Amino acid sequence: MMNAISLALANPMLSGGGGGGGDPDRYMFFATRNRMPSGSLVTAASGTNYVCSKIVVNTPQYKTRTFRFHLSGFASTEGGNSPQETVVTGTIGTPGNSVVADAMFIRAAGVFYQCTFAGLNTVTVADQTNGAWTDELTIPDVDPESEIEIWLFYHTAVGEKIWPVYRIQKHRGERVWGAGDLATLLAFKDTPLADSTAALDSNYATITQPQYYGPDFMVAKGDWDGRAIVLGLVDSIGEARQQFSAAADARGNLGWFRRWLDRDGGIGRIPHLMIGMPGAGSVRELTGTGAAIATRRWAILDEITVFNNNKKPFTVIANQMGQNDTAATYTQFFNTNYRSLITRLRARYPGVKIVAFPPLGRTVSTRAVTLTSVGTVVTATIASGVNGLATGQTVSISGAAQTEYNGNVVITVTGPNSFTYNFAGSATSPATGTITANDLYLRAAYQSFSANNTWPADGTDASGKWRLRADILAKTSACCDDAIDTYAAWVSGERDGVWPGMLELPSTTVTVQSGTDGIATYTTIEVADAGIFGPEQEISTYAGPDGLARLSTTSIGSISGNTITISISRSTVLPVGSIVRPSVTPDGVHPYGVVIDRLANGIPQSEKTKFNP
Repeated sequence: MMNAISLALANPMLSGGGGGGGDPDRYMFFATRNRMPSGSLVTAASGTNYVCSKIVVNTPQYKTRTFRFHLSGFASTEGGNSPQETVVTGTIGTPGNSVVADAMFIRAAGVFYQCTFAGLNTVTVADQTNGAWTDELTIPDVDPESEIEIWLFYHTAVGEKIWPVYRIQKHRGERVWGAGDLATLLAFKDTPLADSTAALDSNYATITQPQYYGPDFMVAKGDWDGRAIVLGLVDSIGEARQQFSAAADARGNLGWFRRWLDRDGGIGRIPHLMIGMPGAGSVRELTGTGAAIATRRWAILDEITVFNNNKKPFTVIANQMGQNDTAATYTQFFNTNYRSLITRLRARYPGVKIVAFPPLGRTVSTRAVTLTSVGTVVTATIASGVNGLATGQTVSISGAAQTEYNGNVVITVTGPNSFTYNFAGSATSPATGTITANDLYLRAAYQSFSANNTWPADGTDASGKWRLRADILAKTSACCDDAIDTYAAWVSGERDGVWPGMLELPSTTVTVQSGTDGIATYTTIEVADAGIFGPEQEISTYAGPDGLARLSTTSIGSISGNTITISISRSTVLPVGSIVRPSVTPDGVHPYGVVIDRLANGIPQSEKTKFNP
């Protein structure tokens, strides 16, 4: 482990990282796992309206000792108007119920330390307020790269609302307990790994897993060595929309951005705080009031600066936004949407370096087709473009008004833009409806670009993903001070501008048959190498002489050795030798786990030096 002096000697740029080689009296972002409140409110139920959420954060590569934590009185929306901070327990302009924080502790090296709020052990967090900070808490030095547990005890009356923040990562020792009184919950301090309360700990490893209240902004003093500290502006691509609690790594990171920042490579782990959430758009961030407000989080940042001797808790801004800024014209996309946020940031934080990350791809794995039939044979004609399909492959047909045409079908390719498949027959030919054929991202060749999102970029590219990448890399109109490209880390090795197909990614095989008769169900699959997968990864199993006939698609709930436990039971027979492949993306926008790993591993760690002044 490098100390501050040896790290600075090995990486001379660190000496200018915003603190002249470090400042032991400056609060800085330090914790992995931190998250801004967003999502759906939780309603307190009888018998569990008192709650304790225990989350686990990891510390930087230097000692920390003095801490402050923040509890918010609001949450942000996700989706079309994100990051507006309009998830409140009442309605905008009419306060709802408050949440009472009965006690808060941090536990380091097995020892509990109580946090206070203006000298008190409890605080009431009112709806539609910025919230409350804990007082300064100094404890014995916490070693570099340690775990700190944060225990928050809180309650409302039964039926009242509680703001969402964290899905519990129980494989990392996180827990959520509920009771009808505080005393019952406090007893869990004696059994910190006791199972969570079953009524609260539901739908693990899924998007429907509930989220529980906890601190969002976290800052610490310590032996900060002057390395860059990142304030990250993120949307769903940076805030891991396709990964949830079960997929977190040992330090609590979800998604490619956090994993890459926190990796011990290049100049080391980069402490960070992500201020956005799924759906966030540049044009809305740091704007608005009332029912369109997206400035409360930034006001809390100002609060840190005030108690931080007028110093910010970060040294550099990393801007991952852009994926949700699509507009009618590229001028509107780039100037009105994307660059308007840069203008606001430069006015608010003059002199702070902005490092931008271009957005990922936007493609579709479906093609429009027309269907005609003679007897039990259907002929499908692809409207345009190369088809990228192969005989023996399974595709999913949907959208035909005559439902007998729809389903997962094994095809025979008959021409550059046509294929046939068998079905039960129909009284109607051609089929009607808006019909598509989907290969689920098996091959890069079959993907097509979303509307106007062409490769390479040209003057008609109104969606602007590739034009935005070019402008970011060129630092056009001062849209950033530096850029870290993502393209080579995620793109297909066979075709420019599209996601890798499943056939380009690692796969494994079934070693013990799952299923018996297509009726009896099973919940586990034995494979040759489960190490290429992770929890929450969607997988598809293929058979046939070329491994192209899709048998089943499911999601991984957990992995033990080479045994995969799937989230939903299946009955489809998976013979020994069937090929198990990881899915690439659900929608051509958000990466699944295998591509998240590809990104985190593929962007050079040496690029972190761009965060330095």
